[in-house]
Amino acid sequence: MEKFLETILAYNKIWFGLIFIGSVLNAVSQELVVLNEVPYLSSISFLLGFVIGLVAHIRGKWLWV
Repeated sequence: MEKFLETILAYNKIWFGLIFIGSVLNAVSQELVVLNEVPYLSSISFLLGFVIGLVAHIRGKWLWV
C-alpha cells in the first residue's frame, strides 16, 4: 500500500493537470457557444489537461514557468 501511495504522489503534476486544468478547460468550453456542438467535449477537455500534466511531468516544470 505504501508503494502504491508513493507511485501516486510521484505523478502529482499529471494528477493536477488531469483534475484541475481539465476541470477548468471543461467549464470554459461549456460556456463558449461555438463549442456547444462538439461531441465528447468533456472528454477532450480532460484529455487536454492530462496531456498538459504529462508534458509538465516529463519536463519537470510547467509550460508557463
